[in-house]
Amino acid sequence: KKVRPIGEPYGKMTEIEQTYWAEFTQELPWLNSGHRVMLRMACQLSARMDEGSEMGVSAMQTLSSILSKLGATPVDETKVNHAGDGDEDPDDRFFGGKTN
Repeated sequence: KKVRPIGEPYGKMTEIEQTYWAEFTQELPWLNSGHRVMLRMACQLSARMDEGSEMGVSAMQTLSSILSKLGATPVDETKVNHAGDGDEDPDDRFFGGKTN
């Protein structure tokens, strides 16, 4: 399955939001174009925290939920399929994978 890369941040994002975009895309290399809107929301909420804006419980829960959906928590990262991570499945030789 071919997917497009995450790409550059949205043009109207603030400087701090773009900084978070770069940080998230570096730390979460599995993100692709299908994650753009969710990543934008994560960047906006993360920037709000840095700017000292009031973050209520609802906003914090929303950020937590978004990060979880992006696989950005230690528990959720274990559920992410790291395509091309170099690990070979020993069953591949029996089920059509690479031969030894």
